[in-house]
Amino acid sequence: MANEYLRYPLDPYKFCAAEREAVFDLSLQDMKRAQEMLVDAEGSIHFELRFSYGPQRLLQVEGRLKGDVTLECQRCLGPVQESLDSEFMWGLVTTEEAASNLPRTHEPVFIENEALDLLPAIEDELILALPLVAYHPPEACSMPEQITGQAPEETQAPVEKHNPFSALADLKKSLKSGQ
Repeated sequence: MANEYLRYPLDPYKFCAAEREAVFDLSLQDMKRAQEMLVDAEGSIHFELRFSYGPQRLLQVEGRLKGDVTLECQRCLGPVQESLDSEFMWGLVTTEEAASNLPRTHEPVFIENEALDLLPAIEDELILALPLVAYHPPEACSMPEQITGQAPEETQAPVEKHNPFSALADLKKSLKSGQ
């Protein structure tokens, strides 16, 4: 990782006081926990972070992540490309009590020893931005017919419906004609 924001834990108090912005791309290969959920770790995710003080001198980070990832289609088990675009708001806190007092719009991110290790926090945001279930659109998926309940259109032929009561109708006609 050649990124200045990720080499060392940063001082969130200085970053918020200076209202610093951090804009960087991070390779998916640098995010080990997120890799476990991906088919491959090619590519990178673009992050934009803006540090500031919020109401009541709350340390906050407004952020956004964008990028493409390859996940496993849950229908056909093939690779499927997903585009991510997620916004988030962190409240930087040191205690559980402070976390419980955050506004509902803020997610708690804990700082230890007055330092913020950015990589685990942004990796958490990437994991939260992933879809719960990834799949191709039905027309692009190579899933078996048994799963969808639909045969491919080129093999579908009109099906003649058999009426189970047709034998009774024939019997009724023969009884009427026999009288």
